[in-house]
Amino acid sequence: VIINGAECEPYITSDHRLLLERPEEVIGGLKMLADIMGVQNAIIAIEENKADTFPGIEKLIADDPRLKLYPLKCKYPQGAEKQLINACTGREVPSGKLPADAACAVFNVDTAGAVYRRFTTGMPVIRRVVTIAGSAVADPKNLEARIGTPIEKLIDACGGFKEAPNKLLAGGPMMGNAQFSLDTPVVKGTNAFLCFAGDEDKRVDDPQCIRCARCIDACPMHLLPIYMNVYGKVNDFDNAIECGMMDCIECGSCSYVCPARIPLVAQFRLSKGKIQAKRMAEKAKAEAEKAEKK
Repeated sequence: VIINGAECEPYITSDHRLLLERPEEVIGGLKMLADIMGVQNAIIAIEENKADTFPGIEKLIADDPRLKLYPLKCKYPQGAEKQLINACTGREVPSGKLPADAACAVFNVDTAGAVYRRFTTGMPVIRRVVTIAGSAVADPKNLEARIGTPIEKLIDACGGFKEAPNKLLAGGPMMGNAQFSLDTPVVKGTNAFLCFAGDEDKRVDDPQCIRCARCIDACPMHLLPIYMNVYGKVNDFDNAIECGMMDCIECGSCSYVCPARIPLVAQFRLSKGKIQAKRMAEKAKAEAEKAEKK
């Protein structure tokens, strides 16, 4: 069992605050998960830039030989499941498989805390600690918000906008999803809402690939983003899959390093949706044909 305390994306600090202020909940949840799953190794993995959490964690795990604190080097995308498992155990999750296929289970910091609260107080998941930050926010904070709270209420609690935002993201700046309304609610997987001012918009009108291969060098999954993008645009899904489309973790490293500012991850998400829709249609067709034969 691994608790993911890497929190490697910029701006997001909600897990860091939980590890500082409520470490007993996180470690209590880790112990419970280890008991439930019957494992002998339970790891809490935290990046070294959060070393101020180490003393409190070490004190709480000292009486249980199953528990280990694993300091991680600060690098992105360390918090992705497959990268975290490899960093902590040296194991590789096979292509198309899940962490369970590498005999691991990965949980978020707040998930471990939620497990602890459920078994000790009976309280289900009704709240989430959310980072509200970005250049457009007047007073960035970590807020404990009830599930369903609109983002507008959280921004109001941070003093509102100091200037009009150009972009709203649910999640981090690398892997977050663009939002189009301040009515977007907090859900159980929400860890951040980021609001960026207009002068941070780095998009270009007609991006053109210059074949520099920086995206290939940056990809932590060792895929071929340049070709995934080309094949995805023309709906050549067989070749896109061959280049690793379905193994992409959408970390945004390729988009970040691209000198042409091509929105690679946006294209990959679109292509993945089309591939999944095609697979579902083929499955439904096969089932219909099978039913007709009967």
